[in-house]
Amino acid sequence: MPHLKPLHELLQEVTATSDRLILSTPDAPDRLVRFDTEILVRGINSVKSVNLLLEGGHWEHASGIIRQLFELLVNMEYLGKQPDRLEATLLYCRFGLLQLVREQHRHCTYSRDTGRLVDQEHLAFLEKLLDEAFDDFQGAPTADGSVRWVGSWSRKTARALADLSDDTMRPHQYDHLFTSWSEQAHAAPRSLIDNVFRDAGEGWVSEVMESDTRKVIEAANLTVAMFVALWGELPHAVPLPPEKALVWMRTMMQFIAAPEFDHLPGYRVDS
Repeated sequence: MPHLKPLHELLQEVTATSDRLILSTPDAPDRLVRFDTEILVRGINSVKSVNLLLEGGHWEHASGIIRQLFELLVNMEYLGKQPDRLEATLLYCRFGLLQLVREQHRHCTYSRDTGRLVDQEHLAFLEKLLDEAFDDFQGAPTADGSVRWVGSWSRKTARALADLSDDTMRPHQYDHLFTSWSEQAHAAPRSLIDNVFRDAGEGWVSEVMESDTRKVIEAANLTVAMFVALWGELPHAVPLPPEKALVWMRTMMQFIAAPEFDHLPGYRVDS
């Protein structure tokens, strides 16, 4: 969207600065540094992906990526509240290993069930891991007695994590991303209704452009706000200079014509 070029330049500035800063991460053996850095890299790549889509006006497709950024944020907020962050990080990573094992197991069983060659020794190893290595992630068994795995490392939904956040905006952001924009992320019937029933009368192109512009700006605002907040939850990552965060947020507020944001929940930047 050419008329929003300054907005896209802001998002490019966010990711370019982040890329430069992350290169200064020390090559330390500390796994907490590696963990926080990888979370930050995922966040940076999410912002890049959102900007690529918004440049084409595809805010509805960007909504799914913004949801991913939101889930990273609420998980890191909750992880940071745990009495022992290292222990919580290890739990997070163990759940990731469980997901990896389950993914490989599903791939093996799919190959077996569709007549493809399967490494039986590898399949047996995966089944042994699932039987013995992740008991702490097993929930109540299903009605037929099979294993039911918990849904997340924290045993909490994104909604619950949003409610537990110290930031009062999180539940509202959840409602917006997982309710108001949920139909867009899933391409549900609601996502098509405006176009199906829009009259192609005089001025309809301008109306569409105006509506899309508002949505693009809103999507960019959510992206920048949550990315800055995510970075603040990563104490072992390279620090984000407060003055940079302040400039980004002030610039974003100018695009949405918001009043001074220092006292608005969800947009505070510590100096």
